Amino acid sequence: MAQRLGIHVKSLLAMRRSAITPFKEGRDYRWSGLVQGGRLQWKPVATEKAFEVFQRLPAEEIETFGARSKLAASA
Repeated sequence: MAQRLGIHVKSLLAMRRSAITPFKEGRDYRWSGLVQGGRLQWKPVATEKAFEVFQRLPAEEIETFGARSKLAASA
């Protein structure tokens, strides 16, 4: 799936685990098997659509230091 999206496998898995993610279990992927170590199976069409319409947050919205940077203050 990562190759189809043009990103690295680790990037795809990190995006899936992130709190801010374009992917939803059941819609874009599922787990095969009944055990926790089951294989992750992606639904290609749904995953591509979710990836294409995903909007990244501006850096200002997720800034965690509590103070505005000098560049932001001078703008």
